Formats: sequence, structure tokens, C-alpha cells
Amino acid sequence: MPSNNEAEQLKKIMNDTLDISKYILANKDDDEILTHIAKLINCDAYIMDVFGRLRSYSENAKMDASLFESVTHDLKLIELTEPVTLLDKYSIYPLKTMDKLTRRFVVFSMKMPEGLSSQLLIENMVNLLSLESMQVSINVNQVRQRRNELFDTILAQNLPENAFEDTLKLNGLDSNSMYKAFEIDEINSVDTGHHQEDMHRVNDYIYWYFEKLQIPIILISWHFKPFILVETKKSLLPLLNELSKFIHENFVGSKTQIGYTDDAKPLIQFKKLLREADEALDVAKRENILKPNKFIPQQVEDILSLVPKKEADMFVDAILGPVLNLNDDEKDELIELLSYYYADNQSISMAANDLFIHRNTAVYRLKKLEKLLNMSLNDVSDSEQLRMATKLYLIHH
Repeated sequence: MPSNNEAEQLKKIMNDTLDISKYILANKDDDEILTHIAKLINCDAYIMDVFGRLRSYSENAKMDASLFESVTHDLKLIELTEPVTLLDKYSIYPLKTMDKLTRRFVVFSMKMPEGLSSQLLIENMVNLLSLESMQVSINVNQVRQRRNELFDTILAQNLPENAFEDTLKLNGLDSNSMYKAFEIDEINSVDTGHHQEDMHRVNDYIYWYFEKLQIPIILISWHFKPFILVETKKSLLPLLNELSKFIHENFVGSKTQIGYTDDAKPLIQFKKLLREADEALDVAKRENILKPNKFIPQQVEDILSLVPKKEADMFVDAILGPVLNLNDDEKDELIELLSYYYADNQSISMAANDLFIHRNTAVYRLKKLEKLLNMSLNDVSDSEQLRMATKLYLIHH
């Protein structure tokens, strides 16, 4: 039987544990929980993420630069599964998690205790913080899942543009924010359960990598492949080279290919980004390109850009003159529709989908344009002139 002193210590530990559990169940913030723990064990307490970044800390905790440097440079946190002592005065404990990529760590400004009662108290604190940390991880995954479902719904339905903008706003997204995009898949992938499982793991690595760089992303599972929107002005190629290396180092046996587009577009045009990244990935697969493959638009635009503006304007006026004389809203409406119509291989349905309008609306506008110009989109010569005039107009205006 334990002595009276031991029994009292155990009773105190259980009461302290119960006290902290009430804080966690009451959804107190991490700083408040850590402050309460720090008072119980008489030391500073910190929580860090898997990148070594400080997430929360107890009240009046000392900000020791040597601690943060040691955590960042001396430890590979992604692989840390057991408690360790740092700088002979700190102890760091990995919190239990469902996924090592989202693991968090609690740090105490004390060595690992030797007494059984102190060890038990620390273990209880770590276990309670692990429960809280797992809830944080679950919340993060739920947010990611809702984003994925949001864009799945948008892809499946032909929402009007204003409805799309409102939906993005309700989900904390700005339709005018500029994004680039890439798509990733296994080499010689087959739609199987094993492939889907592998892609889920790749998704986790993608989230981890961009979280480390603190670059916002939106990940969408599209046709069983991760499609990623990246909110950045940086060139994607260096980022994707490092991402590819990171995946292959940490996911042994994984062989992936990447297609990307470096042409930033507002979020409301994400479908166009998706198609460009998908086309670049298709080229990579078809030509067995193992490095990230950049989307290259058809060379027609490059050639047309060499046409002097004066000559280009003369051609555009000759073909699109009646359209250019319309008020700005009608003019922009028809030229934008023509642009998407040709970009989508003359598919009215796809153009309507990209513009968030009903197909019948697109048909009506194209017929209006044909009547206005006395031309036919079904006539090869007329259609080619309209295509060239539209491209030249967009290049020079």
C-alpha cells in the first residue's frame, strides 16, 4: 500500500489533472491552459508546431532564442516520437496525433523529472494536451474538407458568377485574389483504392510543405488527382522542385508527375487554371516528363503579339467594328464570350460554364453577335477571322 505521503501526492496529481481537463473541455485557449499548467509544475510552458514555430505559451514565459534555434536546427521534429532534453534545461514532448505531419509539441523549461509523482503529473499533462491537439488537427481537416466539398460543388454545378462570388465570400475567400495552380499524379496511375490512398498521403505532404512556407493553398481532389491553387506571386517551379523532392524522400516508392501553370488568375477563374494544369500534366504523362511541366499556351498568341498595334487595330476594326461600337458592358460581354468560346475549342457549354451563365444565354449572345457582324461561326473562314480578331483585340487592349 502507498504511504500517506504518496497517497496525498497521487490525490493532488489526480486533482490537478482533473482541473486541467476542465480547462480543455471548456475550450479555453492554449495560452490560458499552458499558464495553468505552468503554475502547477512551476516552470514555463510552450507549444510548438512541427515546423518549430511557437504557437502558444504560458503567461510571462521567457522567450529564449537559443531554445527556438535548437528546436529548428537540432531536431527533425517530423520524426520525433519520444521526449528529449534540450540545452540541458528544457524538455520537449511530442503530443499524440493521428498524423505526424500535423503533430504539435509541448516544451517545459525544466529537465525531464526523475521522481515518479512528477513523471506521472507531466505524463498526464501531455496526455491531456494531446487530446486537445487532436481536436485541433480534426478541426483543421474539417476546414480542408469543407473547402474541397465547396469546389467540388462549384465544379458539378453551373452557378451564376454572383452566386459563386457570394459562396466564396461566405467561406472566407476573395474571388479576386490571384492564384497559380498545379496538378500532381502518380506515374502510370490507375483508378484503384491503392492509388486513392497514395494520393491522400501525397495531399498531406502538400499541405505540410506549403504550411511550412506559410503560403496559402486550396487543395481540390479532381478526378482522383490533387489539384492545388497556390496564392503566390513567386514562380512555382522552384517550389514544385522542392515539393517533389520532399515527397520522394518521405514517401518511399512514390513516383509522381506534376503539371503546372505559372500564369496567375483571379480565383473566380479557377476552372481555367485547372484546365491549364491538367493539360500540362497530360503532356508530362504523354511525353514521360519527370520534372514539373509548365503549361505552354498555343503558339498562335506568340505570333500574333508580333503584329504591330496599328495593323492589328485595323484588322480588329474591320471584323469586330459593330461590336466595338456597342456600349462597354455589351462589348465586353460579347468579346469575353468569344474568347472563352475559342479557348474551349468552340464548345458553347464549356464557355457558358466558365462564365457562369446558362448555355441558352451563351447561344443567344452568339446568335446576336453573328447577326450584328453578318458572319457565321459555322463558316470556317468567318470563324477563323473572328478567332484572330478576338485574340488581337485581347493582346492590344
